[in-house]
Amino acid sequence: MTDAKVGPRKDARTRELIITFRTSDSASERNEALEAVTRLHMPLARSLAHRYSGKGLDREDLEQVAFLALLKAVQRFDLDKPTEFGAYATPTITGELRRYFRDYGWLVRPPRELQERRQLVTDTRSRLEQVLGHDPDVDELAEELAIPVESVKEAQVAASNLRPASLDVTTNEGGRPVLDLIDARGDRGTDPALDDSIVVRTAIERLPARDQEIIERRFVDDMTQAEIAESMGLSAMQVSRLLRRILESLRRQLDAEGVASA
Repeated sequence: MTDAKVGPRKDARTRELIITFRTSDSASERNEALEAVTRLHMPLARSLAHRYSGKGLDREDLEQVAFLALLKAVQRFDLDKPTEFGAYATPTITGELRRYFRDYGWLVRPPRELQERRQLVTDTRSRLEQVLGHDPDVDELAEELAIPVESVKEAQVAASNLRPASLDVTTNEGGRPVLDLIDARGDRGTDPALDDSIVVRTAIERLPARDQEIIERRFVDDMTQAEIAESMGLSAMQVSRLLRRILESLRRQLDAEGVASA
């Protein structure tokens, strides 16, 4: 059987199983269909989970997150659309892994009390933003939580030690980590919350939408240039040129802000 036939046959089988899972009157038949479709795509979930291993998180935990996300994808997949299930499930699983990594992947793990305070400040910020109509400042957060301003600042600094894998991976331009776009903090005052990762993320957010998408696919989803090219309808050479241009644009943005770049 040629590879060209494997994909469509697998997707057709996936759709059959999902239909059975959703429509069968037999509980045992539904369970068997769910188990079968999960087994069919478990290698994909495991492969995506392993992209995040070796970065301070347990591989089995990552696999469990990926498998649960796979189940979510099965439940939410729209059978009326022509999209292949694997193409739909990949960003669903990757998104769950990224959220898990952001929640539990620390550069330097702070004390438990500080982790809990960081989460409390983060949740309060989101809630106050809805109430106030703007991003609350440190004083407003401290007042709402009835804690000292310094305690809020400490929690925010703890949050800056939480770095997604995307900022640790290396580029194809000399094998340098993305964070090495900055090799020194320069004179940025005394606020420790101005972490390199925050500066890089801010610069990325200023890029055009397509450039942000390419950066995300390369450094967050860990896709190869060939995979990016296929998913975006580009050639591998175009992606290579775009990546070089985007990284150079990031360096210029950082230089313009007075941040030393390599």
